[in-house]
Amino acid sequence: MAIRQIEEQIAKSNRASLLVYYNTLRDEITGTEIFMTEKVHSQETKKRILESFAEELSNNPDVAAYMLYDTAKRESDSVYNSIVGYGRIKEEIQNWADEMMESAEFPLGWFLKEIGSRTFLCRVMRQEESAVIGIYDLTQAAKNAKLSYAYAGEIVFFQKNQILANEEFTDGADIKLDYEKENGYYFSENRKYMIVQQQLLHFKMALVSPFFENGILRFLYLSPYIYIGIGLLAIWIMLKYWQAILFEPLDRLIGAMHQVQEGNLQVRLEEQRGLEFQKVQESFNSMVAQIASLKIKSYEEQIEKERAQMHALRMQIQPHFFLNCLKSIVGLAQQQKTGQIQKAVVYLGVHLRYIFDLKSDEIALAKELSMCENYIALHQSIEKGKAEIHISMDERMKNINVPPVSILTLVENSMKYAMACDGKLKIEIIAKLLEIDETYLADITVSDNGPGFSEELLQELNKNLDASAMIKGVGLRNVIRRFRLIYGEEFAVQFSNCHGARINVMFQVERGEKNAAVDSG
Repeated sequence: MAIRQIEEQIAKSNRASLLVYYNTLRDEITGTEIFMTEKVHSQETKKRILESFAEELSNNPDVAAYMLYDTAKRESDSVYNSIVGYGRIKEEIQNWADEMMESAEFPLGWFLKEIGSRTFLCRVMRQEESAVIGIYDLTQAAKNAKLSYAYAGEIVFFQKNQILANEEFTDGADIKLDYEKENGYYFSENRKYMIVQQQLLHFKMALVSPFFENGILRFLYLSPYIYIGIGLLAIWIMLKYWQAILFEPLDRLIGAMHQVQEGNLQVRLEEQRGLEFQKVQESFNSMVAQIASLKIKSYEEQIEKERAQMHALRMQIQPHFFLNCLKSIVGLAQQQKTGQIQKAVVYLGVHLRYIFDLKSDEIALAKELSMCENYIALHQSIEKGKAEIHISMDERMKNINVPPVSILTLVENSMKYAMACDGKLKIEIIAKLLEIDETYLADITVSDNGPGFSEELLQELNKNLDASAMIKGVGLRNVIRRFRLIYGEEFAVQFSNCHGARINVMFQVERGEKNAAVDSG
């Protein structure tokens, strides 16, 4: 029984060591797959792609090579791991890859390929006329694992009765691996090695570690003198136990409280003896965990707010919009329409100043709506008569705070999706203040006379109102998130069709300095 328990403890330790490497290798293979997917769809130059191959190889010594194929031109370029070199086997790898791409027949997903004296784990990613091949060297991976993790034993990759890597070691040590073994551990026939293994893709990896049975038996058959010493030690421990059972838990509790006072919220009391101290330990740990959770939540909310603001600023600068404006101005210049050019430049300057001067995550509604008018005026100066805007705002609403560029984003959305319709685009903004049971609600509606939302999109938008991250469209998602950061659960939005698209936002406002217009009403 004692030997069995010792074996299980050693096996548990070995399995934990193997799982560390297994998780690392699995993540590396997943990362390689993502990298290959990006490169096969990449619009980068061939030179830059090959440079990225070299960078990836320097970061992952388990990968033997990356290959880039242009199947239309029948051209290929390869980058091999410079640390290993591979020598003559490089030519065999290249010939195999060329033949495979020529036949256009290759397995899906990761597959094993024996080339020369080594077995490689390969993957082909193909997109139209481009293909990327990634090749893992299992032999080199086993060597790297031993060096990186300082294993006393060896890593072996195998599939059924075939050793994929480290065959020289298994043959020399007379080790027979059991592919059907799912869990637990087992020994080599001479019991010199303990084996734990783990499934990886369609093959397995094993950690084969030395197991010195004789040393363990010597430990079990201790001399009588040692047993007597252990007995005396046990008596001394029992005497010390009564001293420690009361004062040591108190000392640990006081020490932990001092650490909390100093700001260390990671401190936890270890499990205590005695029912009373167990309850104290549980209560203390629960209290500290709640404090840490609240502190982390507050910090995360602040970070989320800052991220949303930064994301909003990035989204405000839309290169395609400014490029289109500049192209239109060039077109007006070619037509010698200097009057329209002057107006367009003035309106564009106002728009840019508004965008780049934003330093707060809130702005007065009146200022935001004036920018909406400027935005439409800019379009009118370039394309006369194709869009117009009508704004109706309750005077008490003018100083109500909204996220900057939020209403402007809704206007831009109408311009983007409703402008293509025949006739003049009409956008209407209505901002009014509702008083319900001494509660003030800001009600802002943006509507247009375009085709409106499709039924499918309308259902999706209203379905995901409470999860703005699920809403398609960066602009709308960004607007909803920033409104919620300011007004929280008091904010609501609804999408509908009424002679065109209609977006209605409502939020509760309070009297006070933040929204002085409410008091002035």
